[in-house]
Amino acid sequence: MNNFSGNHIPSFLVSLQNLEYLNLSYSSFEGKVPQGLGNLSNLQYLNLDWNSLTADDINFVSGLSSLKHLGLSGVDLGKAKNWLHSINMLPSLIELHLMDCSLPSIPLFPNINLTSLAVLNLGNNNFNSTIPRWLFNISNIRDLNLGNNDLQGCLTPEMGNLSLLISANLFSNYLECEIPATLGKLCNIRELYLSFNQFSGDVSGVIHSLSAGCAKHSVQLLDLRDNELSGMIPAALGNLLHLESLRIGPSDVRGPIPATIGRLLYLKALDLRYNKLNGSIPESLWGLSKLEVLDLSGNLLDGTVSEHHLLKLTSLTYLYMSDNLLAFDVTSSWIPPPQLRRIGLSSCKVGPRFPGWLQSLWNISVLEMSNASISDTVPDWFDTISSNFFLLDLSYNQIQKSLPKIRKSSTATRRIIYLHSNMFEGPLIPFPPDVAELDISNNLLLGNIPPEIGNLMTEVEIFSLSNNYLNGAIPNSFCNMRQLRALLLSQNQFSGRLPQCWRKLQKLEVLDFSGNLLSGHIPPSLGSPRQLQSLHLENNSFGGQIPISLRNLGFLETLDLSQNNFSGTIPPWIGEELSNLKALSLHSNKFHGNIPEQLCYLSDLSILNLANNNLTGNIPSCFINFTAMITDERSFEEKEDYPIFQSFSYSDSTYGVYVEKLWADINGIQLQYTRTLRFLISIDLSGNHLVGEIPRELTCLTGLRNLNLSRNNLTGEIPLDIGNLTLLASLDLSRNRLSGPIPTSITNLNYLSYLNLSFNRLTGRIPVGKHLQTLEDRSIYIGNGGLCGPPLSSCLEGFPDGHGHPEQRTKDNAEMLWFCGGFGAGFTAGFIGVCGTLYLKASWRNRCFRLVQKCYDMFV
Repeated sequence: MNNFSGNHIPSFLVSLQNLEYLNLSYSSFEGKVPQGLGNLSNLQYLNLDWNSLTADDINFVSGLSSLKHLGLSGVDLGKAKNWLHSINMLPSLIELHLMDCSLPSIPLFPNINLTSLAVLNLGNNNFNSTIPRWLFNISNIRDLNLGNNDLQGCLTPEMGNLSLLISANLFSNYLECEIPATLGKLCNIRELYLSFNQFSGDVSGVIHSLSAGCAKHSVQLLDLRDNELSGMIPAALGNLLHLESLRIGPSDVRGPIPATIGRLLYLKALDLRYNKLNGSIPESLWGLSKLEVLDLSGNLLDGTVSEHHLLKLTSLTYLYMSDNLLAFDVTSSWIPPPQLRRIGLSSCKVGPRFPGWLQSLWNISVLEMSNASISDTVPDWFDTISSNFFLLDLSYNQIQKSLPKIRKSSTATRRIIYLHSNMFEGPLIPFPPDVAELDISNNLLLGNIPPEIGNLMTEVEIFSLSNNYLNGAIPNSFCNMRQLRALLLSQNQFSGRLPQCWRKLQKLEVLDFSGNLLSGHIPPSLGSPRQLQSLHLENNSFGGQIPISLRNLGFLETLDLSQNNFSGTIPPWIGEELSNLKALSLHSNKFHGNIPEQLCYLSDLSILNLANNNLTGNIPSCFINFTAMITDERSFEEKEDYPIFQSFSYSDSTYGVYVEKLWADINGIQLQYTRTLRFLISIDLSGNHLVGEIPRELTCLTGLRNLNLSRNNLTGEIPLDIGNLTLLASLDLSRNRLSGPIPTSITNLNYLSYLNLSFNRLTGRIPVGKHLQTLEDRSIYIGNGGLCGPPLSSCLEGFPDGHGHPEQRTKDNAEMLWFCGGFGAGFTAGFIGVCGTLYLKASWRNRCFRLVQKCYDMFV
């Protein structure tokens, strides 16, 4: 391997007429491939793999009639439309390597002259087409790589004609249908990579076809991961006696693991993760002494695994049994294989004692024992094996006492440690500087954060201390964590003012300080981290106005400043500058003035909560511009999750994912939404001093799940089209001055589980509808003296239904006002005499109180 540091291929090479072998691979050449290479008619081997070269066409190769090996992998051939025509003129070609060349297509030639071709590598080209039939006519092919090409359609039975095929790589395409049974005719096949496709059908069909044909004598690797296979693994699996690697899943494969698996004495890797396998693990499996990788995670396997089962698995390096119904009952005296480096036992019963057998694993790099029923302390010896941890997950247990001491690693550079959701107590201790993700949330930690912590953990990217009992000030040294992407300190007892140094954290994406005792103003520097997507300062004692510097946070998707003492008007720049906002929550502050119409620029907004402020004026009709709230039931399947980032993925388990959260007043109670937040579309303007009518435009926001306009001074009628909001689950219009009938369209709200129209001036019959009748609580309608019908009292015969002529309703209201006015004039004179009677006569008392309530409704 050479390094020519971006130079072009030297021109003198094209004059070496007798040259037979030219290998310039991995040499850091740049520029165009010299077309003069086509003059080297004696060339038999040409390898230009993995440089930074380009070529508009490869016509030059058509003159290399003696060429047996052509390697152009990594050369940009995006403009070479006739590439196959040029290659087809090389009858002596044995090996062709065109991997990752951005080839525009794979032509469907009727005839192919590559009769000598034994190795064909066309991987990573994204052809986006079907597999051409001419491929199956290259009878000498031994090694075929079509992986990662977006190939579509079915794998045809002609695949079985490639009788000399040794390795077939078709992974990461969109191939579908059933895997053809003719693969059993591939008598020389050793490796079958069919993973990451959409193959369907019964997995038993694949295994039966291989075990019944001559392939059973040769196949060593069968990779069927990430397809849509179903059925059961048949006993015929035991006929594939030379199998060394078997990978099936995640799929819908069910039933037990067949006992015949014990016949696969050469098996080194068994990966059956995330299927629906059940029953106990067969005893015969524990006799596979050559096993290096055993992954049975994510199934329904039950029973107990003891050291007796593990005695013969002396070659194990990976052991994954997470997310089953297993008990891992291994005594502390068991000595695991010294090369065992990765262990996954999450959601298995490992505890209650902390496993002592771990102390002999000096090379362990991954330990996943989340939700493993451990209720012990971390032993003192644990720090002696901690230096090699790349991933340590002990979350969701009941581990007690002090946090474990973790040593700095001599090998790992980006370490991940999850200790959250335990019972760790005592002070927070700094962790090594090579820790990139640290989650110690949901524990019992006390005291101050060490002031120097940011100087000691400079490489941390995700740091969560939420839901502890930490107090004191937030250290300024946090600003020295220059790699920080998420800082989560919510639900503690931190006090004082925020640091002023946030401009140092330019990679910050999530900041959550909610649920503390913080006070003062938001520092202007908090508007400096331009990548910030989620900002939570709710439930503190912050005051003053929202600083104008926050307008710089153009990527912000969630802004929650609720339950503080912010004052002034809502800044118009929120709508003008924060165009990516999906959720805006400013409730329970001291904002006053009108709702700025600039908020209507937020077309991606799904959640707007301005409740419990001192806002005045009308509800802007331009809310119709909240296009993210205009959706239908099917669209919820397509809605993306809220933030925000996914930093790390390992062993099909995703780590480092921040789950966004917001509180909303739904069904009359406060609920916190996390993983279901993407399904919430909500407007809450309750508890203000808003006036005017409810804009009809709100009824166009057909995706709304929650609409709360209660406790305002709204007038006029409920919009006739309220029934357009067919996904509405909670509707609260109570304690306003709404009048007129309840629109009959309200019966269209078939998802409605909470309705409150109380204490308005509504009149007429309550509409009758199949779903509406399930809401039988009288309190929904109380305080509306002009309403009748179930669940209130029955309407009198001839009683207007509230949908009649408006002049008649006006006349009725006038008569009631006259009557109530007369009643009020004589009230004082008759008070003493009437009170005695009412005290003694319950039926009179009830009628009188209903009359007073009706009069109150007419005047208020």
